[in-house]
Amino acid sequence: MKIKTIIIICFLVLLNSCIVKSLQPFYTEESIAFQKYFVGEWKDNKNSNWEVVSLKEEFKKDNKDQSELSAEDKEIFEKYKDGYLVTYTKKEKEAVFIAMPFKIGDQVFMDFIPFDYENLSNDLVSQHLLKTHSVAKFDVLEENKEVKISWLDEDRLKSLYDNNQIQLKHEVIGLDEAFVLTASSEELYEFLKKYMASNIKDKWKSSNEYTLKRSDAKP
Repeated sequence: MKIKTIIIICFLVLLNSCIVKSLQPFYTEESIAFQKYFVGEWKDNKNSNWEVVSLKEEFKKDNKDQSELSAEDKEIFEKYKDGYLVTYTKKEKEAVFIAMPFKIGDQVFMDFIPFDYENLSNDLVSQHLLKTHSVAKFDVLEENKEVKISWLDEDRLKSLYDNNQIQLKHEVIGLDEAFVLTASSEELYEFLKKYMASNIKDKWKSSNEYTLKRSDAKP
C-alpha cells in the first residue's frame, strides 16, 4: 500500500494536537478481541473513506511463501495478526494505520498507530517523528452497518492531571507541550478500566469523533 505524504502529515498534526498519545499500546495481549464486522468499506460523517482489512489476511496475501519470511517479519505478524490495516482516504489522499481491537468488559476499543509514515519526502523530518499509539472507543450504532469512533481527548487527561486525579506516568514534550504517556501497557489498560467505571461527565466527548456508515453493504 502506498502512503501519500500530504494527508499523513495533516492527519498526524490534527490528531497530535487533540488526542492522547502513548509510547506503549493501550491494550494487553489477553484483551485483544478481533471484530470481524469492522472489516469492509466505510464512509464517515466528514465525507472521508475508510477501507478496513484483516492484517492477517493481507499479510498472507502479500507473503504466500511464508517459509521465506525473516524472523523480524514473523515477529511483526504474531504481534499484529489479530488487527487491521485501516486506509483512511480524504480528497484522494491516503493514510494507513494499524488498528488493534481490544475489550474492557463488553466495550470495544481500538489502539491506532501510524503505519510506515517514514516514507515522507523529507527524510530529515521523518526521522523526528514518533509512531505513538492512540486509543478510541468503538461503538456499534446500527446492526454492524454504522459505527462511532471517539478518540480519548487530551483535554480530558489534562483535567485529571490538574486535579491530581491520576498519577499515570507521562512527559510533556515539544513546543506545543503535548502530553505523551510513558506508562506500561498494563498500567494504561488499568487506567482505561477505571476511567470507564468513573462518573466523569462527557468523558468520551472528543474533538476527534467519526461516525462511519458501511458503504459496501448489499441493498
